Amino acid sequence: MKKIYVKNNQEVITSPKFIYNITVYKIWNRGAILLEEKHCANTEPLKLKEIPMVLRKENYLIQRYIELVSAPEDYLITKGYKLKKV
Repeated sequence: MKKIYVKNNQEVITSPKFIYNITVYKIWNRGAILLEEKHCANTEPLKLKEIPMVLRKENYLIQRYIELVSAPEDYLITKGYKLKKV
């Protein structure tokens, strides 16, 4: 049975792999549009400092959001996630 851990109001489910939800938006002064959404799995956590989160253009910017969906339980415990009380 999968467990749910919480940190900073973010819930993460336990699993053998790291699973991320990645969304990319185009944002300009009058609005925003979702350009891409995908899930990716990895055996190791992503190194977020190596991934640019914002790309600025003249009249708009491209914003990337990366959300951890699931991870190994020992990783969550080491990073300070707490088991959610059901």
